[in-house]
Amino acid sequence: MRPAQNPFAPRQYGSLERLGSRVHVYRNIVNSTVLVGARGMAVVDTQVNHALARRLLGLIQREFPGKPLLYAVNTHYHWDHTNGNAVFKEAGATLVASRRTAAAMVERAPRQKGFLSGRGFELGPDPLQPDLFADDVQALDLGGLTLELKLGHDAETADPTLVWVPEERVLVAGDTVMTGSFPIFGQPSQNEGLQDDSWLQAIDEVRGFRPNHVVPGHGPVAHEPELALLERICRYFLDQVRVHHQAGRSLEETIRVMEDDMPAWITRIPEVWGTPRYAILRAWAGLADLGQPGWQHVKPSAIPAGEPLEAPLPDDLAAWTELVQQLGEGGDMGAAVTAARAATAAHPDAPEAWCQLAATLITASRGIASVLEKGDCFDAARQAVERALAIDPGHGASLLQSGQFHTMMAYRNGDDPGRGEVLLERAAADPRLTRRQRAEIAFYRGIAARARGDEPAAKARFGESLATDPSYKAAMIAQMG
Repeated sequence: MRPAQNPFAPRQYGSLERLGSRVHVYRNIVNSTVLVGARGMAVVDTQVNHALARRLLGLIQREFPGKPLLYAVNTHYHWDHTNGNAVFKEAGATLVASRRTAAAMVERAPRQKGFLSGRGFELGPDPLQPDLFADDVQALDLGGLTLELKLGHDAETADPTLVWVPEERVLVAGDTVMTGSFPIFGQPSQNEGLQDDSWLQAIDEVRGFRPNHVVPGHGPVAHEPELALLERICRYFLDQVRVHHQAGRSLEETIRVMEDDMPAWITRIPEVWGTPRYAILRAWAGLADLGQPGWQHVKPSAIPAGEPLEAPLPDDLAAWTELVQQLGEGGDMGAAVTAARAATAAHPDAPEAWCQLAATLITASRGIASVLEKGDCFDAARQAVERALAIDPGHGASLLQSGQFHTMMAYRNGDDPGRGEVLLERAAADPRLTRRQRAEIAFYRGIAARARGDEPAAKARFGESLATDPSYKAAMIAQMG
């Protein structure tokens, strides 16, 4: 049996995977492809945030010293593929994308940003627009290595650009192809994705290049077995949702029946990002008018919920707190969430009740596989913390809860932990904090330092945490990293 991985250990945010002497894939949350010719380099898709873009830039500058950075290409408009544009432009790259991608970066940004920021993602400034349109140049010359740019069929979005490298027979497909997880079939906040048969045509188009390797937007490099699985998934959900819709079933009934009858070959696929429920909703949105773009507003919440509480109910807040803790420690997070919500109804002006609800929701999120489904808990927790701080702007426990969340998100995503650190500093000013809470502040400051790669500062903060509370296990574990 493999030992459990230290959840607080130093992280390596991406690594280069070689597909040939001139093609490398930077594997991370999103894949970036690095292409190296005699004249210089190009990067396809510029990472999730500025911090990761800078890590990638530094890595390729060390790996290929003296090679100028000529181009940075966006395969489509989604933030995780365009957020590093400014970093690469500052390094000398010409930004390249299609006209339809440039338009989508503006037209679809507000809904996309609203959805993602509600799920805890730090988006930063809007991605820079292209300097050069793929529609006009059609090919980029790196010196003995050609990047042919082709506007693809609608797939996850309506603006994919495929990048074909004929000398290496590598196709960079962006989010037209996803591997390693159940696919995300389009933004929940937009009308895009698996709405008709166009994604099947897009897969056939990818096959038509007869590539040796296909670089997906997310996940390991793809070949025919991965393309066949993606095609099978698309066909299954398009066909099955149509059957239920034509039979006059409601969306709620369709979700229930299809999830109860989901075949094993689908349930075995990891749910890191997308889920079968997302696929049902996406296909349904292509068949029915849901009143506004996307399907997020009709999605059943992923937040666990228990049965209504039975009388007698607690009177004072301390008793409510004890009840919520007991239910959570017993593993019934649905009941714990229900009790935490009831506590806020009973004590709507107590920031402690709202802070406890936020903490309970974050704990509940750990039992949800999909990152985007966890976002239901994150969004509700954010609203609960905002309510607590509206009542008491200096409420240290709520500031700590928010600072913890933003720091851990930055640590996991390779982002700048500055926002979390500001909240932790504000939390430390509250004299009402317990010894454990002060230990937690020091610990999360250590996590922020670790996210920046400053190990001496991280170890010092973990030591400070344990000096404050020697029984704090998270700091013990982090020191082992």
